[in-house]
Amino acid sequence: MQITLSGVTIVMELHAVHIHSDEPLLQFLAGDPLQNTDLLVKELLRAYEAAFHQPLDISPDSLAVEIWGHVYVEQFAGYIARLTDLNLVRKLLYPVQKYCAVIDCGEQGHDSNRWFWDLLAPLKATIGGWLPGSGKS
Repeated sequence: MQITLSGVTIVMELHAVHIHSDEPLLQFLAGDPLQNTDLLVKELLRAYEAAFHQPLDISPDSLAVEIWGHVYVEQFAGYIARLTDLNLVRKLLYPVQKYCAVIDCGEQGHDSNRWFWDLLAPLKATIGGWLPGSGKS
């Protein structure tokens, strides 16, 4: 099931959501990525529960850091690719950019790297302070 929340395209299935990491997501996060991510996550979790009549078993903080992990790594890879004329570097960065184009967020047992985002979830406030546009140093 595909939905749009705050201009962001999300595909939902039982036990997982797939967020398109594209210009609408970047625009939505711009300005105040911490607050805007919290809003998107809240809307997403509410829409998932309405659609499947059960909550998505991913904490809001884990979901937020996973979104940031994909969005900002993809942006960084894009910057590096544009800065270099070396074909080898571009070839190495392309799989990173492709992997980050859709943020696959699944529950434990349905997402092989859920443990990683759960591990980073307690650091959400710190990570959020590092994001471009957060206004913190």
